[in-house]
Amino acid sequence: MSEASMAEIRTAVMEATEKERATYAPGTAEPIPVPKENGLPVDFPVHIMTGTAGYFAGIMGECMEPPRHFFFMAYLACLGTILSNRITLKTELRPQPRLYLVILGESADDRKSTAITKTVGFFQNAVADFFVCFGVGSAEGLQRRFKKDASFLLVYDELKAFVGKAKSEGSILLPCVCTLFESNRYESYTKTKEIILSDACLSILAASTIETYSRCWDSAFQDIGMTNRLFVVPGQGQRRFAIPGKIPTHEWELMKVNLGSILSVASCTPELDITAPARALFEKWYMNLEQSVHTKRLDTYALRFMILLTVNAGKSEVDEAIVRDVIDLMNWQLQARRLHDPVDADSAIAKVEEKIRRVLSAGPRSERDLSRAVHGNRIGIWTFKGAIKNLTQNSEISYDKKTKTWGPK
Repeated sequence: MSEASMAEIRTAVMEATEKERATYAPGTAEPIPVPKENGLPVDFPVHIMTGTAGYFAGIMGECMEPPRHFFFMAYLACLGTILSNRITLKTELRPQPRLYLVILGESADDRKSTAITKTVGFFQNAVADFFVCFGVGSAEGLQRRFKKDASFLLVYDELKAFVGKAKSEGSILLPCVCTLFESNRYESYTKTKEIILSDACLSILAASTIETYSRCWDSAFQDIGMTNRLFVVPGQGQRRFAIPGKIPTHEWELMKVNLGSILSVASCTPELDITAPARALFEKWYMNLEQSVHTKRLDTYALRFMILLTVNAGKSEVDEAIVRDVIDLMNWQLQARRLHDPVDADSAIAKVEEKIRRVLSAGPRSERDLSRAVHGNRIGIWTFKGAIKNLTQNSEISYDKKTKTWGPK
């Protein structure tokens, strides 16, 4: 492709990006509402939904009920699968833009699977070398799948299916998947079998209800660091269309052209440079990042999203605007992790105690609202009352008779 053609493509994508930024930037238009969960601020930074992914999310959101950021993030996960072994940053770390993404929502109303199905289907139709696997049951099965394609997206309609397989006695699926998050190689030898993976690029896109996500893990997943390898995307859908409309054919074709354009631009820049102002901005954020279990691998994801958002915008280098968007996204992820971090407790009451602490950290609640926030109707009155009693006796929470609310002491 000639330099002139490349310049035209880059200009067209940049113009689309600026148009999308004007659409979603705070103060220039009505922001897309993302409801708060349990009173905590977890609003998705909608101003980052620009470029081809932003356009896709906007079109899908016009006639479908899932939150637009579900489509946006699923799009980036699919894009990262294609780019995993094609583009990186100009650094010795050589990050790959692969994601382990989990979309979280309540029951069927949030349409988690719809966002995944429609986005994955679009990429399958638009890109010939986009490969998908809809579930594996073991590390051996994963090895067999990698013999067909060196890079693919592993999709789970329910994340619990993967967790269940990884818990199976004798299974090495968990350590295998954990290793492949930052490596392209995994080896395991036993007396009767061997698993050898090389040049393997694994991406994951899964859905889960919030309740299932909080209780499906055990200590093995926490100890090996599986949960902090996941990028969680919570959100709430709204009932808007009894019968969703049909997206015009010309819009599907335009979105295919947009995707082809940014992939063409990306193919010409296998290593993305980072401008000096962008590097300084990211270094400031990195050096001031708190040390906690919730921030583990946030810096890793930040580098990966630098690549994805740069390609999505049709740019040839990581500039300050991209880094600002990445930082906003990482700060949002930190909030989401704090809220939805799996509760590591041995008993049902201990789990509810931790949920109550998190909810009340945002402010006082009436007992009715508190019960709803921790799903008291599911856990049972005895368990809920027991958790309240324990926290009260330990002087962690107290009841205000004047306001009739519970709050941290």
